[in-house]
This record gives sequence, structure tokens and C-alpha cells, in this order.
Amino acid sequence: MELTTDYLVIGAGASGLAFADTLVAESDAEVTVVDRRPTAGGHWQDTYPFVRLHTPSAFYGVNSRALGKDRLDETGENAGYYERASGAEVQAYFADTVTELTETGRVRVLTGWEHVGAGGDGEQVREVRTGELHDVVVRRRVVDARYMEASIPATHAPPFDVAPGVRFVPINDLPAAAEDATTFAVLGSGKTAADACTWLLWNGVTPDRIRWIRPREAWFYDRRHFQPLDQVGAIVEGFALDVEAAVAATDIDDLFGRLEDSGRLMRIDTTRPPTMYRGTMLSAGELAALRQISDVVRLGRVQRIEQDRIVLDRGETPTGPDVLHVDCTALGLNNAPATPIFQPGRIVLQQVRYLSPAFNAALIGFIEARRDDDVERNRLCPPNPYPSTVADWPRMVSLTWMTEGAWLTEPDLAEWVAASRLNLLYSMPGHADEPAVSDALMRYVTNVGAAVEALRRLR
Repeated sequence: MELTTDYLVIGAGASGLAFADTLVAESDAEVTVVDRRPTAGGHWQDTYPFVRLHTPSAFYGVNSRALGKDRLDETGENAGYYERASGAEVQAYFADTVTELTETGRVRVLTGWEHVGAGGDGEQVREVRTGELHDVVVRRRVVDARYMEASIPATHAPPFDVAPGVRFVPINDLPAAAEDATTFAVLGSGKTAADACTWLLWNGVTPDRIRWIRPREAWFYDRRHFQPLDQVGAIVEGFALDVEAAVAATDIDDLFGRLEDSGRLMRIDTTRPPTMYRGTMLSAGELAALRQISDVVRLGRVQRIEQDRIVLDRGETPTGPDVLHVDCTALGLNNAPATPIFQPGRIVLQQVRYLSPAFNAALIGFIEARRDDDVERNRLCPPNPYPSTVADWPRMVSLTWMTEGAWLTEPDLAEWVAASRLNLLYSMPGHADEPAVSDALMRYVTNVGAAVEALRRLR
């Protein structure tokens, strides 16, 4: 069978669907989306059962469809903040999104199909179930929505040996395995490990039963600075704190110290300097819970787990048959190097505005539809790699500020950004007259130019 399409999108996760959604809304293009998984939703099909979005649902998904009801949570670690969809809710949302895209008559979503590569008559895709190959004639571009694909616990292979008989599970299996476990060893430094620890604490496991194997200390954003709608002023305040810290900082350590002092960033252990920055966030409630865990092992990464000890880079710590080892060591965000987003016959979806994956994919779809020259397209969408260390913050944030400045000089693009439900500041115009919002906005506008120059020096 031979298929013909304007765009072949590889990957039916959040980025692939957000790109397709905006592209068909802004053009008359025909789009075919393929994904090797049996259903759409990307890594959300393999997430752990208690996972939730790290940010409010209001910022996630595709531009044409709201996710959730914009409710405020009344209980739990997210109390007082806007709802964050569960994994099951996100999966259902993407299933409905595929239905609506298909009903346009211009989008074909083929799950259980994988992209093989270029063939003699165009691109080749294969049905996973049968192994049958099919040619796809692509009139315009192949869109790589997997370049930044995340590494998640359910699908990654641990980079260390585990001896036979050791109780060892990915975080996905934690709820079932925890029922008959006495003590726990959580492996990993990032948000997934934090999620495992908080789940244990909120399900009756006392802190003294948890050992946290934490190779690195990490910086986290305070979630209060990423709230939409009636709390959008906190986002503007966060941006103002960023530029003020950048202008005043004398070096990287001073920069992060200022961000911490202002409440913008926080760390679990205030006595140790974090080297890890992945752009993840915690609420004040989560932070307080995690600080209850005092048995923290800081001897580097795990090299192997034996029946009676965990061997690490710089030493070892005891373990035993009653310990459930919880693997949270998957990389998460992909550290793939920057490559031009718009290329001859190809689009490589990547981060543009920091920490806004769905918005970025939709933005790239808009630029593809509304601009005719790849030089211009790439000027408006410079790739901005995901961060890993504290040294990445100045580069990532300053590039975002410069890119957003370029958008403001393009009337149609500025209008689209302002109206996009995926835009962090979507609801700001309705609150711009509030004194706290107008003050924070003025502080940001006044300092952003100097902040870009200051961060360039720090880099």
C-alpha cells in the first residue's frame, strides 16, 4: 500500500499531536501521524500509575482543546493551585484529540506503525503487528517528533547490574510491590525519585523506612510561580525575579543564591550546593515532605546492587532482602544537541521557549504554516536544548528572552502567541491592571535587556 501526504509526523505524543493540531488549523495541509505504540499519547502510555503533570493542565495538550476544567485543588500537595491531570486523564485526552483531528478529514493517525526511514519511493513505515512495509510519498516534510523523546522508567534499561534475588522494581510497579515491603531504597536525584518518595510518605511509610540514593542535589522551581488564570500574576512575578537576579549576579553561584533567596528556586537540602537543574518543580508541601527523609546516600551513581550492599561511585551502603529498590534513574528529558528545526524536507521538533514542550510544538506548526523561508523560520525558532546542570540556566533562559523579543516584532505571530491556550501568559491581559501584575511586568520589561547581557557574560 502506498500513502500520500503533505506531512509525515513521526510520533503521536504531545509534541507530534500539538504540531499537527496547529498546522491543520493554520493551513490546508494533509498530515499523517505514525507511532509505534498501540495508542496515541507517547510516553504517557508507559507512565507510573500515580504520575501527574508537573505543571497545570491549562498549559498542556494541543492548542485547540482544553485539558481539564481549570479547577483549584482543595487537598493534597497541590492544594490552592490549579489542577494537574493524572496519567489516565492525559491518555483519555489524547485519545479524544486523535478523534477530533481525524474528523477534520485532513489528519490520519496510524498507531502501531513505525517509521523505518527513506525508501526508494519516499518514506517507509512498517505495521508493527504484521511487519508489512508501506511507502509514504511526502509532498512537503517529514516531522521528527521523537528527537527529544524522554527516557522514562518503564522503558529504560538500568545502567547498572542487579544481582539475582534483589527486590528491584521501576517506579511503575511501586504501588503493588510496596504492600509487602519493609524498607525502601529510592534510586535517583530528580522529579521521578521525588515522586516516589512523596508517594511513599503520603501512603503511610514513615521517613525512617526510606533510604534515598541521591547522586546529585537538584534545584526545583516553586510551583506557585507557574499558575494560570486568576493566579497568572505569580508567573509574571517569577519572570521579574529571574531578570532581577540575572542583572545583579556576579557569578553562577551568586545567581542561584539570589533565585533561592527570592523564592524562585528551592532545594531539598539547604546545606549542599546543587549541581543539577532540570527545570522541574515542587510545591511547598512536597518540599516539606521530602525534607523529612534524613537517610540520604551521596556517594555518586549506582554501579551495582548486590544482595547485601549497593556499590556506588565513591563507596557503598548496606542493603538486604527486606529492602525494595525503586528505580528512578531514567534520564527524563533528552539532552539531544541542538540542530536546525527547519531543514530541507524535514522538521525536527525541539524546545524553543524553555519548559513549554506542547507550546513549542504548536508554535513550530504555526511558523511552518505562516512563513515561506526556512532562514526566517529558524530565526524565529532557534533550538534551545534542555538543561541538565546549573550552567545551562543562563543559556536557556537568555535565549528564550531574546526569542520572545523577536516574536513581538511579528504582528501575526505575537497575536497567535497571546491567544494560545498553551502560552503561560495567556490570561495575563485580563489581570494586567492589578497592581502586583503591572508592577512585576514593569520590573521584567525594565530589566530584561540588561539581564540578557549579564547572562551572556556569565555563560
